[in-house]
Amino acid sequence: MKPLYRRLSIGMLSGMLLFAPMTTASANSDFNVRVAPSTTLHQMKGKKLVPLQKTNTTKEYRIVRPSGWYYLAMSGGKRIYIKKSQAEVVPARSLTKARIQSKTNRPLVHTYMGQTESHIPYEYDRLSTEQAKQFADRALAGNWYIPTKPNNLSVPNIDTFNWHKDVPAVDSNSFPFQLHYLTVLNQLTQAYNDTGDLAYLKYGERLIKSWTKAHPAYNYKRLKWGYNDQGTAIRVFHLLNFWDVYKETSLYRDPAFTELMLKTLYEHGEILASSDFYKPKHNHGIFQDMALTAIAQTFPEFDRSKAWQSTASTRLQAQIAHSISPEGVHLEHSPRYHVYVYHTLSRFIEWAEANQFVLPSRSGYIEKMPDQLTYMLKPNRTLPIFGDTTGHLQGMNIIPKTNEYPELSFAVSGGAEGVAPTLLTKQIGDQYSFMREYWSRPPEAFSGATQVMMTAGYHSSAHKHADDLSIDFYGLARDFIIETGRFGYSARPERKEVFKVEAHNTVHRYGENLDLSKGMIGRSRIVKTEDRGETSVAIGESALIGKGATHRRTLVYDKAKTLVVYDRITSPKPDMFVQRFHLGEGLKLYKGTTEAQNVTFRDSRRRSIQLMQLETDEESYMSVQPSHLSVRDAEWTLRDQVVSIEYGTDVRYITLMRIDRTNTSIVDTAVKEQANQYELTYTLSNGETHTLDVPK
Repeated sequence: MKPLYRRLSIGMLSGMLLFAPMTTASANSDFNVRVAPSTTLHQMKGKKLVPLQKTNTTKEYRIVRPSGWYYLAMSGGKRIYIKKSQAEVVPARSLTKARIQSKTNRPLVHTYMGQTESHIPYEYDRLSTEQAKQFADRALAGNWYIPTKPNNLSVPNIDTFNWHKDVPAVDSNSFPFQLHYLTVLNQLTQAYNDTGDLAYLKYGERLIKSWTKAHPAYNYKRLKWGYNDQGTAIRVFHLLNFWDVYKETSLYRDPAFTELMLKTLYEHGEILASSDFYKPKHNHGIFQDMALTAIAQTFPEFDRSKAWQSTASTRLQAQIAHSISPEGVHLEHSPRYHVYVYHTLSRFIEWAEANQFVLPSRSGYIEKMPDQLTYMLKPNRTLPIFGDTTGHLQGMNIIPKTNEYPELSFAVSGGAEGVAPTLLTKQIGDQYSFMREYWSRPPEAFSGATQVMMTAGYHSSAHKHADDLSIDFYGLARDFIIETGRFGYSARPERKEVFKVEAHNTVHRYGENLDLSKGMIGRSRIVKTEDRGETSVAIGESALIGKGATHRRTLVYDKAKTLVVYDRITSPKPDMFVQRFHLGEGLKLYKGTTEAQNVTFRDSRRRSIQLMQLETDEESYMSVQPSHLSVRDAEWTLRDQVVSIEYGTDVRYITLMRIDRTNTSIVDTAVKEQANQYELTYTLSNGETHTLDVPK
């Protein structure tokens, strides 16, 4: 059995080093042997070991080297021998990289690490028992599973595999990213945890030897995917999880592999701590902070761990302050990353608490994130594809412990679980506005509710598209006005297209993108969102339209399938400004003309959207143009967009939209300009008349 051993903290280690016994020059290891009271010390007389004395208290002696069944140590300038079975090996000094690689220290490092306790793992990729075994068995057979298409990599012999030449070139950047953060090692570790089959760990050992040989840390700046900023951090967790289970098995017998693992993790700590590698104001930096914390807390014996922990704590505090608003909104411009970052941080906090690791103090911002997520979910249980977000169906596993948030549970379950939210209108930080027709209105379906969202905010370049004041308009169980999506992380031209302003439902200068220079950070926001009873109003402002101009967008929704979008662009100099609304898939021009600035699009189920440009001071020009949609990665579906162009210094668009499935349309409109608002009246083909007040 291993001797009982309590994990040393950095402070404990410092205290131990302060009182370590003095040694002579011949005691050249960096480890002590610790013995309990009544332990017999031996000395060499002639060629025979004989008892010298028994200890009366717990003692430590500097080890010279292992010697058969004994440790040769120093006591008061004399050589003594202590049985290994009666001793613990502990560091006498902090472990530098040089000390980890010392030949004298190698067997002692191995023994010491074998005594340390394992930790509850932080699993970046959690796999089911069936998945872990399936993927790990594929790895043993030489056919690795990588989560991104083409989903497999042929590795006939890991010992001769060339990481630089045998990896095929693919369209998606996610493939090499996942490969090099060692997703396969994670599969092997989890398969071993589920089955106890050592074959998985044996293969993992070979994989680590292969990868580290091909990716020396000194060359990290030249190895793009081997040392990707986020991938390096994720790999740390996969290495730590493997190491914790590996050293508890019968495979743990090679001091050279122990040295390789510690050296690799030490070097990862050095890289993660370096300022030129760090990614500030970005979720990748959060992962780097987490990984550096994990190394520092797992190996307090490392000489740099205390400094690494301090660095990670300071950085993580700054990251949280920058990337999560006081209201609990993640500020990287994408609802998907709101989910991703909360998922990451909440599980990391649980991991640290379970291992009794010390984390930097954190604000309550993170705890508010699930409540804000409630209002990002659409009635079809997807997220609006603002920024780098896909339109995948979300389930109760959207975040950890969803059932602890009743309103979120209601939204993500389609009303089957939890409690219906009370708000139909909400401002979600300065980044999103939310307006909804209803949460529950039997016998109408949950998925049939109308929902309108607008996005704004420019906080950093992280996942930022030129989409300020863009909208998502959903109703009648389908998308009517929808963003283009992210296409996927790829070098393909489609990926470049989705960032451009032409891909979004907003206004821009003709032929020009939005101004996303660093000086414009902070100059886009949701101003307010309010419930006015029969109508909901949301207002956003952006200066990103550039050249000193300001774009103010006002949405007025009547909670009965009619939406007004009022755009006002105030510019120091006259210019042409383009307004775009991209339609959902399957909507075809049904009636109306662009000349009349009144067009209706309808799908195969007779669900329609009517768009009308109402005259203000200047006449606008309307056209229908082709566009593309990528609800899921790698999709690129043809669809239409409605484009309007107007020229001037005070350009105004009043766009009226109505969705319908009863063949009812708007047949007449009137706009009266008042001091602070427009009074907009519209009449339907069934004779109904409605009036909306549109704030200026």
